[in-house]
Amino acid sequence: MLYSGCMWRNWKFWVGLVVAIILVAGIGFFKLGGGVGSIDVENPPQFIQAEFIDLSRIGSISKYRSGAGHDYAANGETCRSMKHYFTPIADPTNNWRRNSTNGLPPPPDGKTDISIYSPVDGKITSVSEENTPIGKQVWIRSDKAPEYKVRLFHIYLSDGINSGTEVKAGQQIGVIGAQQGTDIAIEGLAPWTKQAVSYFQVLPDNLFQAYIDRGAESREDFMISKSQRDANPLQCNGEQFVRSSSYDESSDEVRLTGYVEPRQ
Repeated sequence: MLYSGCMWRNWKFWVGLVVAIILVAGIGFFKLGGGVGSIDVENPPQFIQAEFIDLSRIGSISKYRSGAGHDYAANGETCRSMKHYFTPIADPTNNWRRNSTNGLPPPPDGKTDISIYSPVDGKITSVSEENTPIGKQVWIRSDKAPEYKVRLFHIYLSDGINSGTEVKAGQQIGVIGAQQGTDIAIEGLAPWTKQAVSYFQVLPDNLFQAYIDRGAESREDFMISKSQRDANPLQCNGEQFVRSSSYDESSDEVRLTGYVEPRQ
């Protein structure tokens, strides 16, 4: 009986110790800013404070849930791109694909670059290398909506802009090449699930006006609804989309006024 009592006390001790460790770890996690709950994917706050790109240089934008790029699904959905690709206005006098030796667009040249800005007051929480060697991926956590992060792709960062840098909305943080393009994702910070919303869901009216001026009628122009995509699903092989010969790629993008068709 004495032995059993000791075992019972030891069992309670170890359970208590494990619970204490979990609580301490959880408190530390929240203090470090990681403990953020789920975001509202239907009605997110319009927390963007400045346009992230020189929109006058952009010719087309892929739609949320399109088949552009590669599979980038979230919110429990599958096989769809839940971010936006911003493609520069084509220069008919510059066919870089014909002149490229590695299949990659030319890097920024310091003369024709397209400026990239921080869309929020916040902090750059991470900078990482891209799988395709074009610039870097940049995560910015918004001060105004700290449960969200803005994720920018293929950015050539300005000097002094690094992980940990505090940034202001509208501050230039880098550039992209004139023929390169970039993409943007708006994601939640909850670590246990991947959640995302469209950039155009979190863009306030005063900033969306620039898109109206370029020919857009509404935010829905830039989004394929979940029901529409579910009714017309894409096919994926790993992260790559598998398109049939009848697939209409033009349905994946919005062409802004001012777009110039590349010369064949």
